Formats: sequence, C-alpha cells, structure tokens
Amino acid sequence: MKEQLFEMVDSLKEELIQEVCNLVSINSIKDTPLNDAPFGKGCKEVLDYIVDLGKQDGFLTKNVDGYMAYVQSHPGDKHIGVFGHLDVVSVEGEWMYPPFSATIADGRIYGRGALDNKGPIMAAYYALKALKKVGATLKYPIRIVFGADEESGMSDIEYYLKKEPLPYMGFTPDNKFPAIYGYRGRAVVSVTGNKEAIREVMDLYFKDENPLHKIGIYRYDEDFKELILRNVRVVNEEPMEFVFTLCYGKCDIEEVIQAMQKEVSNVTFKIVSNSPYILKDKKEPLVLTLNRVYNEVMHQQLQPTTTTGMTYANKCSTIIPFGPSFPGQNGIAHLPNEWMNIEDLVLCCKIYAYALYCLANQG
Repeated sequence: MKEQLFEMVDSLKEELIQEVCNLVSINSIKDTPLNDAPFGKGCKEVLDYIVDLGKQDGFLTKNVDGYMAYVQSHPGDKHIGVFGHLDVVSVEGEWMYPPFSATIADGRIYGRGALDNKGPIMAAYYALKALKKVGATLKYPIRIVFGADEESGMSDIEYYLKKEPLPYMGFTPDNKFPAIYGYRGRAVVSVTGNKEAIREVMDLYFKDENPLHKIGIYRYDEDFKELILRNVRVVNEEPMEFVFTLCYGKCDIEEVIQAMQKEVSNVTFKIVSNSPYILKDKKEPLVLTLNRVYNEVMHQQLQPTTTTGMTYANKCSTIIPFGPSFPGQNGIAHLPNEWMNIEDLVLCCKIYAYALYCLANQG
C-alpha cells in the first residue's frame, strides 16, 4: 500500500501545487467580523473554497459556523483527525514577490501561508485524496479540519470542539518532524519598577545571551532540556514595564519566578499569562505509529521529540504535532518571503498518506 500511495501522490503533484497556490492567493488575515464570518471576509472565503473543493472531490463536508470547516472520507463519529489552519499572519516587511501572489520560483511556492499552514494542510488533504483514489480500506473515517483563527488565539478550535466529536487520534501538520510527544509551557512575565531600576536590570541581565544563567536560574529535565527565555520587549514607558516569555518543561513556573524575584529584588516579576506544559507517553500508540511512519519513509532512526511552538494540539488532547518542517530546517513561517519547498510539500503528502492509512486501520 505504501508504494501505491506514493505513486498516486506523484500523479497528483501538479494538482496539489495548484491548489496550494489557489489558497495562498486568498488574503486570509483575520479581519472585522461579519454576520456569517466571525474572522472576516478573507477567512470566510478560504473556508468556503475548501468546502467547495471537498464536494467536488466527493468527500463529506461541513462548515462549522465559519469557525472551521472539514472534509471527511466517509460517515462515522470515531474518526482520525488532521487539524491545520488557513488564516495567516500579517505581511509586514519587504517581499521579493507580492505576499498573496503564490509565486513559484526556485522550486518553491512563495507567499504568506505557504508554509504556515496552507501548504502542509493541503498536503494532508491530498494524502486523503490519494487514499480515496487507490481505494484504500479504512477502518475509521479520516477528517481533515481547516481552521481560521489559529494565529490569533485558537478560538476556532475551542468552538469546534464544543460542536463536533473529539477525534479518536490524529495530528496537526504545523510544527516539525518526527513525532512530537511534549509541548513546553509558555508563561508571559511582566517586569515593573521605576525607570532607573528597569534599565539597570535590562542592561545587567537581559542583554546577555542567556539571561536566566546570568541571574543564576538553572532548570533542566530530560524531555524538554533547559528553560528558554525569549521575546524580551518594553511595553510601557510610564510606568516602565517590559515583558518576556518563559518556555518551560517539568518545573514549577511559580517557583522559578520567585527565584528570579529573590535574585533581582529591585523590580517586580509577575506572571500575566500561562499555558502549562503537556507531556504525553512516548510509547502511546499515536506517537509510536507516527514516529515509525516517519522513520520508515525517511530511512532514519530518530526518536520522538518535544517542541516549544503552540499548535492546535495544545487545545485538542488526542492529536500531536507532526511535520511539516524536517530536522535542521529553520523557521521562516512568519517572516517576509515565506515559502515552502515543492519537494518537501510532496514528501509531506507521502508521509501523511501513509500515516493516515496506518492510523485509520489501527486498533
């Protein structure tokens, strides 16, 4: 079945590329809500496009009140779910090509959303289409779910999960390979004080390559490794305030902040938002299956890994991140000149096709 699927994906390559370009050409930056479009006109347009495409390809389809839309292989509530998003971030900066032109150059598709996340979720869609075309037998239905508010808080999936059944298992193609079994917690920390104290603290500690070590804070665990401090920025001049983000693993984040406060006592540290870390069992069937599929296709022997990035998997407990970035690739998702390599797009589609076949016939 694997080779049969791969041959089918190759035969669908040009169609896949064209449909990714069609999606990238739609400006789906979140905008003013409308009656039937909670995230604005562009997000509605892109969800409507997917529903129409799914109908044309003979899938079951549904638009969930403008929050998300899905295509599904055949009826059934107990399903394999793939969650990706069609909303995109803004387009500041200088671009070689217009950000919604979906320009193909140098073996890449350029445009906002090409990598994050229109290309990868269409790779999953075409994986499902390949399964349909080869006549694969599926024990469970496969549902590809397209979101429209991932970049602005994930209210789309929160709404969706109140209306639709939780998938039996699945993944989101919005991070990296191989299979990911843990997601670091993320705490945004505010630092306040008088201007002199704030500037002194920023100069003394936060201009260092590793502010935590400079302060004397060390935390480490085998799954997530060291704490990561990033996104330091001044948010107020009067009163003076700066914030930073702490990405953390198996530790008590309140205790970490208390330790920082003890070492740097002339300013005040306060957690203003916190998303706890999530750690799954590396040996659970979903993780093992996706990791085996990746290694088998890529002829590698990598172990499941953890991530700092937040995805729909932080909101949906039965899925994990899986692709699309390969080991060693740098993140370009939110930058000017965003692109996705066409060879990677096709390879992702093959990995997802085989992964979906394995998941849908498991258990």
